[in-house]
Amino acid sequence: MAKTGPCGVQAIKQEQKVTNFLPAIKQITCLLSCYPADLDSQLPTVLECLRAAFCAQAVGLFKPISNNSSIPQCIAPENYPVSETLRKEIMQITEPIQHYDRKTGHTWLATPMKNGGTTTGYLYALGSGRRDFNQQEFETLITISNHIAMAFENSRLHSETQQLAAQRGELLRRIIANQDERCRRISRELHDEISQSLTAMALDIEAVEIADLHSKDNAMDRLRKMRPRLLAAIEEINRIILDLRPTLLEDRGLMAAISWFAFQRLQTLGIEVFIESEPESIRFEPHVETTLYRIAQEAINNIARHAGAKHVWLSLKQSGGQSILTIQDDGCGFNPHQIQYQANRRIGMGLFSMKERAAIIEAQIQIISEREKGTRIIVKYPRGSSKHDDEYKEHFHATDPCTNS
Repeated sequence: MAKTGPCGVQAIKQEQKVTNFLPAIKQITCLLSCYPADLDSQLPTVLECLRAAFCAQAVGLFKPISNNSSIPQCIAPENYPVSETLRKEIMQITEPIQHYDRKTGHTWLATPMKNGGTTTGYLYALGSGRRDFNQQEFETLITISNHIAMAFENSRLHSETQQLAAQRGELLRRIIANQDERCRRISRELHDEISQSLTAMALDIEAVEIADLHSKDNAMDRLRKMRPRLLAAIEEINRIILDLRPTLLEDRGLMAAISWFAFQRLQTLGIEVFIESEPESIRFEPHVETTLYRIAQEAINNIARHAGAKHVWLSLKQSGGQSILTIQDDGCGFNPHQIQYQANRRIGMGLFSMKERAAIIEAQIQIISEREKGTRIIVKYPRGSSKHDDEYKEHFHATDPCTNS
């Protein structure tokens, strides 16, 4: 029987170590491949499995939220005491490292967890006494840390997807509710104002026909009184039409329509509006023009409701092959990151709807705001050209589904 020398014994032990780690890696990989929402419940089992594979006193992880602080640790075994000093020391590392702490009599091995080059947390193992973690243990810890970092990212993306789905559902519900409310309001206005006015005028015309048989002066007097009522009815009809779709949008273009709406909405509140646009009107395809108008309309409504602004600046320019629409105010401002994912708040849904509209036409939207420093909304659309009004109106009516049945 052949004898095994010292080098052979060391090689066998190393091979056994590798073999012992493989089942742990497979089990941990399976645990981290769980449904993203279940990740928090699986982490303790993952760490306990890693602790057993390392024969360590404890294994844990934490996520930093700033240079000096982190979120609560997840550790196995549960409630194992970890000093604040150790946590701060681990947060200083930039690569896998082991260190023996004479004060505590522990050796720790730690590695940053990275996702896309960004450190998202730290994974560490604590050993009793002076212990040298070998290369295989280093590589195993790094492998598991990468799996955990990827699992955290998947969980984050899953959470964001759920939030976006909930926001889209809420946005759709509000759009349908707004459309129903608009239909009811228009129905009430047509019935209460226009219909009654026209009915009254029809009765007056009938009265004029009867009066004409007896006195022409009386008939003319009735007709003169009908004139302002008729003009008022026409004005009310025009107001309803403009509310549904400004004729300025198709006749004069995007900036004229936005300017008209801004003056109508903001000047009554004492907010001064400034317009800056290139001399020649910039025109877009009808659906793009409508979408950009609705984005600006939402931004202006938010200014009127929430900003407390004194001045508003509107601009539409072309630069570098892009059309750039900007709406800026000097109001109270807000934190966009805190508000945009709050579906239960009207302003949050307003920001979300603007982003959704911009995505539909493949435009880029940037919302810049800071408390007490106002808000600037920038929409960049990759196309747009100056066209003659008559040429554009012909194109509009040829492509607008509302004018073609």
